[in-house]
Amino acid sequence: MSITSWVFPLLVIFAVVIMVAYFLGRRKNLVLMQRYADAMEAALKPTDKLYTWSGGYLGFKAEYKGNWGVVKKIKPTLQLKPRVSLLYYPISLLTMRHDKLFLVMETSGNVDNEAHLIKKGHYRLVPPGIKDVEKFRKKEVKLGDTDFELLYRDSKGERQFFSWAGDLKVDFNRVKHLSYTSSTNVLYALVDPTLDLIAVLLARLPELAKTIMK
Repeated sequence: MSITSWVFPLLVIFAVVIMVAYFLGRRKNLVLMQRYADAMEAALKPTDKLYTWSGGYLGFKAEYKGNWGVVKKIKPTLQLKPRVSLLYYPISLLTMRHDKLFLVMETSGNVDNEAHLIKKGHYRLVPPGIKDVEKFRKKEVKLGDTDFELLYRDSKGERQFFSWAGDLKVDFNRVKHLSYTSSTNVLYALVDPTLDLIAVLLARLPELAKTIMK
């Protein structure tokens, strides 16, 4: 039996597997995008919304406007694992083991100071976006069964922020980074999304915003 007699059928089978994986992965990501978008809209009830797809089937960026008191605009970014690519998917697990949801809430006033609650070990180096990290006080804390590092500059960061986070009824292992920043007047969350987690954060983050305004 020559090499070509079995190589060609093998290539055909491989191509079929790649194609099937593409369609299954695309369907999975489309379903997740729809579910997460529906969950955010159900929680926020925005008066205006805009979606931009990212990389075809790898997520989206959105912008919501609505009536949320001191919160004037919410910008989610959803990053999904590349399930459409059977070849790249195993490699991507080295850098992105879970889907990610970034939430940015812009406030209508001035945020008082800055604080960060970061899952221990999530960042290898200084977390991006934190300037003058040496000026922060640091405290190791635990939420649920998950260890976090609390970076804060005043009592609001140490007490009010941590108390607010501790009252969240969520799986804290999925929470990677929560913060508020006076330089940009935004609240920020990075999580591995679930429908329940999305609902809780979008309901409770505007409450936090009220307590940290000047």
